[in-house]
Amino acid sequence: MAHSKRNTSLPHFTSYERGLLRSTWGTKRGVISRDSFLPFGSCRLCMQPARSPVACATNGDLFCRECAINDLLAQRQEIKRLEREREEARKRLAEDEERALEDARRRELREFELVSMGLEAAKKDQAKGTAGGGGDNQRKRKAEETEEALAAFKAREIEVDGKRKKIFELDEKEMARIAREEQERLKRELKREKSESSKSALPSFWVPSLTPSTDPNEIAANKAVKLTPICPGSMDENRHAYSLKSLVDVHFTEEKAADGTVARICPSCKKNLSNGLKAMLAKPCGHVICQPCVAKFMTPHDIPDPHASKEEQERTAALHGLILCYVTWEREEVEEEG
Repeated sequence: MAHSKRNTSLPHFTSYERGLLRSTWGTKRGVISRDSFLPFGSCRLCMQPARSPVACATNGDLFCRECAINDLLAQRQEIKRLEREREEARKRLAEDEERALEDARRRELREFELVSMGLEAAKKDQAKGTAGGGGDNQRKRKAEETEEALAAFKAREIEVDGKRKKIFELDEKEMARIAREEQERLKRELKREKSESSKSALPSFWVPSLTPSTDPNEIAANKAVKLTPICPGSMDENRHAYSLKSLVDVHFTEEKAADGTVARICPSCKKNLSNGLKAMLAKPCGHVICQPCVAKFMTPHDIPDPHASKEEQERTAALHGLILCYVTWEREEVEEEG
């Protein structure tokens, strides 16, 4: 079945839309035009012409200095807040663990008192009578516990003259292991009892109170927190960090036009820098030069100039193979301007 498309669903006009536009509304040829792009030299945060421009040293993204500092402060505050939430979640998890351990100790003491009074057998018989349909699960769990105990028992035996003999060693490590296993068993029982008591008679899993969920404290404690501010001009595929120290001051060469507006130009060829002319940023001086001039004048040469005198060749021998800025003639690195 064919469905109609809205005018904003495609980056270009259909034949019918183009004819309707020419006959009724105007002469626009496409949905996305030059006005849809951010003008050259604009800040990636405030979308206005950059004032006191700075650039990210990694990818050359352009920002106002004030916007970059405000964004860095906001990200630092967010990082501190996330770290504080993670620490609080870890503290709550530790408190829950301590509470569960205390419940396990209390349960262990109560079971010991019942056994000493001879009431444990009666309690087990009563539990079997009220179990009903859960008898199969209980027998299965009992069989698994018996197999685990038998495997642990066999692991502690050695063979002497064709006969297996049990090694009995009761030291501090063994006692700690037994106590730890007992506490883990009691914790599992308490957790199972709590989950069974919270179950409803009807399996209404769509009710919010009965919806299966995970512990929010555990999610917050294990959540990965970014420790460095992320450049707001970066994409998901090239996400990178930036800092105040890594920002490069950008120095545009400006020229007044006939109408009084200030245009940013290339210092070499005097062409206006725009989105159609790729601009390159020299680091650390921060001068912006168009790509054709960079390829023409800033390409490193390994051989000396054959037209220079011998004294000039000796004086410039250390500069062979280096990239020098066209404006300052200092050693630079070239980065594409974002």
